Amino acid sequence: MERARYRQSDLRRMALGVRTIPSLFIALTSYKLLAVLLLMETFLLPGTFVVGGLALPACTLLFLACSLVCLAFAMLFRRLTFHDHSWYLGLLIACLMLGLFLLLLRELGGVGNAALASACRGLGIALVAAGLIGVHIEMARIMGALGMTQTLTFGVSAAFAAGLLYLALTLLPVPQGRWMAAFALPLVLAASFSRARRNVYRSRKTRFEEPEAEVLVPYRFIVTSVAQGVAAGLLVALACVGGPFAPAWNVAGYLLAAMLTLATMLVCKLDFNRSVYQIGFPLVGLGLLCAGIAGAPLGAPGAVMQVTGFLYLDLVLWGLGSYLIKNCRQPATWVAACPTTSLMAGRTLGAVLGAALLQLLPGGVGWNALLCTAAFCFVMAALLLSNAANLRTGWGFVRPGGPDDGTNAHRACQIVAEDFSLTQREFEVLRRIVAGESRADVAEALFIAPNTVKTHLHSIYAKLDVHNVHDLRAYVDNRRRSFSPSSENEEILENDA
Repeated sequence: MERARYRQSDLRRMALGVRTIPSLFIALTSYKLLAVLLLMETFLLPGTFVVGGLALPACTLLFLACSLVCLAFAMLFRRLTFHDHSWYLGLLIACLMLGLFLLLLRELGGVGNAALASACRGLGIALVAAGLIGVHIEMARIMGALGMTQTLTFGVSAAFAAGLLYLALTLLPVPQGRWMAAFALPLVLAASFSRARRNVYRSRKTRFEEPEAEVLVPYRFIVTSVAQGVAAGLLVALACVGGPFAPAWNVAGYLLAAMLTLATMLVCKLDFNRSVYQIGFPLVGLGLLCAGIAGAPLGAPGAVMQVTGFLYLDLVLWGLGSYLIKNCRQPATWVAACPTTSLMAGRTLGAVLGAALLQLLPGGVGWNALLCTAAFCFVMAALLLSNAANLRTGWGFVRPGGPDDGTNAHRACQIVAEDFSLTQREFEVLRRIVAGESRADVAEALFIAPNTVKTHLHSIYAKLDVHNVHDLRAYVDNRRRSFSPSSENEEILENDA
């Protein structure tokens, strides 16, 4: 009963969090729907192009362009100082709109000269990639200011909304409805994101400067993104032969991914290792395996599991990126661009490999074996990256707390204080109360009156939506356990080692 009450309180806090900045919810929903249209649909770049006798999906060009733009951001992030200028977001949206216009112009046959048509396609892809990746990084920046819990909250809510809006899009003429949405969404995104950015940074007194902390190279984050990208690219190649996912599968996958993220990350509060390697990766692998066995790789219900797994990984990794930015003081541009470079490079590689394999298997013969092999590789990647040592340290490069419980509790108090904008004095009171000190002990240690401690406590209760010291300690302990393995898991890991 008590645990259920805490979970209800968490869900209530999530709903209130989204209501406080509705413009951010609209902006993130617009961005997610736009990303689905540009990166998962084929209307933007239909057909194939031939390189060295190999017919590649046309969208491979967009994946490659996105990876190169991300790489440029990752290499130059220390020199980029224009994030806080009002014209920057407008420039990104202008790039998106102009790039979409050039691609539409070529698609409609408005360019008669073949060389000019190719130039329109190349420039259009470059502009769309620059605009989309730039917006992606700015989204990561604002999510880093919010913190992990609110990032997951907004992500889940936006995924639900984007899934329902995508369902509405499927009822419009194809591909005219997609093109209309692709042109309208950047405008909605610009208006809502500008308002949300002002609200978030004004309330947190934060600016856009990148921190000077030592940059961590997220090796496992990168490997995870490459593996995820290769599998997605493989499915893109298969879509060129067997047809794209049915819209119903995409919608169902989006809604299921949102519900799964809500259950695992925000209610059960699993750590990132288990969410990614023991849920996300096996789910994608199982979907590929089921599709291979059924013999209908893109039309079978296995497609639902694949889409759910991909989008679940996306939501969870957004939460991890926010944690790295806010709690590990990592530069937002670096955190957003580095793994995205790997993801897009993986998609490019997967599309090339898929096209090559399909060309070696004339008439589509051997699709089942191809998908089963991909599923096996996915499960093996999950097992190799989720070994005992990795589970003990938590992603290797992310150590939210040391082995000492006091250190974990102190870090949990810091995270709670940042997420709920506690003052420095409220943080000191919270830290001592959680450590087991009485009000009198806290008053004596901080040289303040007992009534002042009581006032600070009531302020903390109001911000965290708890009612007494017991609830407060339980909430912080719950946050502590969500960032490090429990003592029971530690014993299991010690025995396994």
